[in-house]
Amino acid sequence: MSPVVPGLIGGIGALLCLSAAVGAPPVRLAAPAWARRWGDMVRRADLPGMDGPRLVLVCLACALLALVASFVVTSLLYSHMMGQIDSQLRTTSVAIGSQGLAQIREGGTSSTTFPSNYYVKAEYLDPSRNGEWISPDTAATYGRPQIKGLDYRRALAHADKNDFPITTVNSDQPGHQWRMITLLIRDQNTGEYTGAVALALPLSDVMETVERTRLVVALADVSIISVGAVFATYLVHRSFRSLRQIEGVAARIAHGDLSARILVTEPRTTEVGSLQRAINTMLTQNESSFAAQVVAQERMTRFVSDASHELRTPLAAIRGYGELYRMGGVPANKTGEVMGRIETESNRMGRLVDDLLQLARIDEGREMSMEPVNLTDLAAGALSDMMVLAPERDCGLIPLDPRDEAAGKEAPSLQVIGDRDRLSQILTNLLGNVVRHTPSGTPVEIAIGMAPPRANPTAQPVVVVEVRDHGHGVPPEAAEKVFQRFYRSDTSRNRETGGSGLGLAIVLGIVAAHKGTVQMLQTPGGGATVHIELPPAPAW
Repeated sequence: MSPVVPGLIGGIGALLCLSAAVGAPPVRLAAPAWARRWGDMVRRADLPGMDGPRLVLVCLACALLALVASFVVTSLLYSHMMGQIDSQLRTTSVAIGSQGLAQIREGGTSSTTFPSNYYVKAEYLDPSRNGEWISPDTAATYGRPQIKGLDYRRALAHADKNDFPITTVNSDQPGHQWRMITLLIRDQNTGEYTGAVALALPLSDVMETVERTRLVVALADVSIISVGAVFATYLVHRSFRSLRQIEGVAARIAHGDLSARILVTEPRTTEVGSLQRAINTMLTQNESSFAAQVVAQERMTRFVSDASHELRTPLAAIRGYGELYRMGGVPANKTGEVMGRIETESNRMGRLVDDLLQLARIDEGREMSMEPVNLTDLAAGALSDMMVLAPERDCGLIPLDPRDEAAGKEAPSLQVIGDRDRLSQILTNLLGNVVRHTPSGTPVEIAIGMAPPRANPTAQPVVVVEVRDHGHGVPPEAAEKVFQRFYRSDTSRNRETGGSGLGLAIVLGIVAAHKGTVQMLQTPGGGATVHIELPPAPAW
């Protein structure tokens, strides 16, 4: 058997495993299930810095390396053992050859003085003296070398160098080979060469050793490659775990779940960890942008709907009166009244437009001029304006704590960080609601002080402003709805009073822009109280 075969056998395991990975058509042998799964992952491999084809090339290189290693090992072993046989033949050729020729001349068959595993064949120039010797046991086990004739001339050419040729010949028994050396026979009397003698040793032991080594190497290669394939499967599977997670999150986002995030499992210093954090940051920004877009669209839709709904009535009234006047349907004594109605509806439509524009600016989140503002001074100024517009009402600026009020103390001077004009508009809108929706002469107070937030009594105190009236109040079921746009709790709050239903909505928007809260409460003894909480100005 050729020494190339051991290497090929050793590398067959690598090729079997690799065939599943690369999907090579020439290799038709069925690969194990794990090898096929590994191959599928390799074909889909797109590791950072290493694409699928490069990974396949690396696997091919490893398999080729195993093939070359197996070939080198088995070839070296074969050459080493053949060298030992050749050395044994050269060392013992003269002694064994002399004994063999003596056995042949005597015609004996005893192996007591002659190694039984040798074969000796002599060919003389005188054919009558030819003969061969081999132990019966050796012949039964290994057969006889198939030697047609000794190459006397070739041996004679090497006689001067004493380097006789050694060759490998087949046995007449299949599966066996012999290693043979050819020597010259010299006549001791004349010193002339009278023939040639061949000595041969069987190679079966050598080949068995090589076969066992080849089997061990092949099993070692297959085992190492199998373990390597299993380990590679684990590594590829582990490497793709994070990528499969990213794929799952991408699928959830594609189905509309914008809140989906990647579970960060890798350190920031790794490529996958950096990718996970970058994608999460991008998803957060995209979600915020989309949410802002949705809110802006909803606000625009609501603004258009509200504007079209509320402007329809005054526009219809103005158009109706105008058409009636144009058609001559207005008596001369009613002209002033009709023009007054047109003017009233125009003014109401103008106020409505102003309120809608104010809400639109709040919804857009336009920056306000934030500065320290004395809220007590603003309240005092708003009450002064109200006393001029409604002198019949009893107005007062009182401290928030009833004990301080009973003691006759003045309202404390408190500051907040805010937009002076917008904060003043809050008080103006609230006092205007009191004037429009409470009976004439109903008293009104503005209470100012520091108190813990109603939602969290254990938190730090905040600045509290309460606008209290003593009218009919607001039903509890409508307390949370009054801050909705265009909401009217009863028929008294109709368009004829001049209210648009936007005043409290504007108050809510301005307070929210100042990071505060607003609530509708019941005034003790009857009436409504608008409770506002604002963050206090920091102490300098």
